[in-house]
Amino acid sequence: MTDELESIEPAEPKAPASSEDKGDVMLEVHPPTAAIHGWRDFFIHIATITIGLLIAIGLEQTVEYVHHLDQLQTVRQELAAELDENRRIATMNEAEFVRVSAELDKDMRILRTGRNEDHPELSRLDYGWKFYRTPDGAWQAAKQNGALILVPHDELHKYVYDYAVFAAFMDALTSANVAMEVANAIAHRAPNDSLSQRDIEELISATSDSQGKLAFAAKLLGFEKIGLGMPARTF
Repeated sequence: MTDELESIEPAEPKAPASSEDKGDVMLEVHPPTAAIHGWRDFFIHIATITIGLLIAIGLEQTVEYVHHLDQLQTVRQELAAELDENRRIATMNEAEFVRVSAELDKDMRILRTGRNEDHPELSRLDYGWKFYRTPDGAWQAAKQNGALILVPHDELHKYVYDYAVFAAFMDALTSANVAMEVANAIAHRAPNDSLSQRDIEELISATSDSQGKLAFAAKLLGFEKIGLGMPARTF
């Protein structure tokens, strides 16, 4: 009986194996039976990456090139439109130069005659003018946004010449206009055009100054028309 009782007693539980006991099983690493990457696979991988980078760079440069072509075309169109407008304005300014020059010549004759008259016909003096500014907005915008670096050198040289002459012309024309305004102020200094002989002499000097500055501006207009491909006229 005792033997039977002993046989049916639950067996004493065994302590779990420590990590040290089964460490050989958990940490065992089997070496691969074959290499994962050989030299051939390595070079194929590098070649694939290189080709991908070249394609990406090529696409980027192509997009940039197309963008530059579009930007260059836009700059050329804008400058061409502005130069066409300058041609139209040059023709209008040329006609005004003819008119104003004739008026200044007439003013000078009146003033010289008035030296010997008690009551010169000063009411006939005319120092009016109506010139037009040559626009350069497209040129200034192209300089500021860096688009001019896309323009070929020979083409850019022509643009630089044209707009440099435009700027010089406007400066000279402004100076001539100021001189004519000064002369006009002198002519209307006294009421009823009753200028003294001293005023007349001063007005003759102011008129002569206006003629000289206007003549210089007219020369620059001739250079401007040459740059625009227009026949220049000698004033």
